[in-house]
Amino acid sequence: MYLDLLQQFGTALALSFLIGLEREQKKQSLKNLSFAGVRSFVLIGLLGALAFSFMKVSVVLSASITAVVFALLVASYVVISVRSGRIGITTELAALVTYLIGGLCVNESYIFAVGLTLVTLAMLYFKIPIHTWVKNINRDEIISTIKFMIIAFIVLPLLPNQGYGPYEVFNPYIIWLMVVFISGISFLSYIAIKLIGSHKGIGLTGFLGGLISSTALTMSFSKDSRENKTIVNPYVFAVVVACTAMYFRVILEVFVLNRGMVSTVLIPMLSMAAVGVVAAVVLWFWKDKNGTKNLKTYSVKSPLRLCPALKFALFFAVILLISKLGHVYFGQSGVYLVGLISGFVDMDAITVSMAKLGGGETMSYSTAATSITLASIFNTVFKGGVFALFGSRKVALRLGVVFVLMMIAGGVSLLFV
Repeated sequence: MYLDLLQQFGTALALSFLIGLEREQKKQSLKNLSFAGVRSFVLIGLLGALAFSFMKVSVVLSASITAVVFALLVASYVVISVRSGRIGITTELAALVTYLIGGLCVNESYIFAVGLTLVTLAMLYFKIPIHTWVKNINRDEIISTIKFMIIAFIVLPLLPNQGYGPYEVFNPYIIWLMVVFISGISFLSYIAIKLIGSHKGIGLTGFLGGLISSTALTMSFSKDSRENKTIVNPYVFAVVVACTAMYFRVILEVFVLNRGMVSTVLIPMLSMAAVGVVAAVVLWFWKDKNGTKNLKTYSVKSPLRLCPALKFALFFAVILLISKLGHVYFGQSGVYLVGLISGFVDMDAITVSMAKLGGGETMSYSTAATSITLASIFNTVFKGGVFALFGSRKVALRLGVVFVLMMIAGGVSLLFV
């Protein structure tokens, strides 16, 4: 029993000390215009542990300790506010959290207590970066976040999780879950680009932009390359990296939706990605005379819009039905034809469709993986055509060489699928 108490109170002491250490530094920088430092926070954490341990003996005593601590925090806030004129309540709230962390330690919820401590420390220590980041968030990004919360946590739970229509392929819950999944990948990539800044590395920006939409990035840079004809390799490098990211995105989607199919789709996707990686390395060391000084950065827009999400849901449902009917009536050739056609338009829809159907009663992993590979090959053809029509001729020619090698690698890899 004593060893348990030592562990509980020792953990409470250690975690409250960490939070107090950060607050002590802040206190010194504010010239003591803060009520608590490291010693106060350690005592608050121990009081929390003590109050929660007394709860098993006397609820009144536990509530009394809590009331005293809360009263001291309120009094401290009032006095400091009057003296300094500040209205911030961060330190007082951190003290309250520290008190609760002490209680979690007594209840032996150590993982929760440590996690809460780390989150609290992050919120306290990274004040300036967080404020800077929030300041740079625009109205559209807030609206996009709200939209994602709506489609993920309000719309999705309300949809029925059962099949409708021919072969029961129309499952509203599954279809919308795919919308949430694809939107989530794109939205996280968009946030990452916003955090690092699109100007801080064309390679990383190209990769993250490719996770959002390699086709959109290709179209954007194709127009820019025509206006900046003296710059060649940076544009080629960015598009190659974006297209390579698409193959890794396909692997990620299949891994999440159908892990049994991963080993089958891994061979063609990694084969094409390997060509992209080698080409990117060569292009990285093959510098243009002008370098990237005149290169326009990729201005990425928030990918989370409801209209495209609804279009994707519809397209995914159609691809799912056509793939099912094509396989039933025309066998593998019907599925392959669907992959070829859809690859010109969208990779996500055919990928998630095949991931859902692959390994089932009517379609093997090999057939599904082959369809995805054919779609990716023709998607690469489409992006090459975009640059040939709208981009710089030099960039289009060098991209063409890389794309042809990617397609050859994808075609040859089908022999092993």
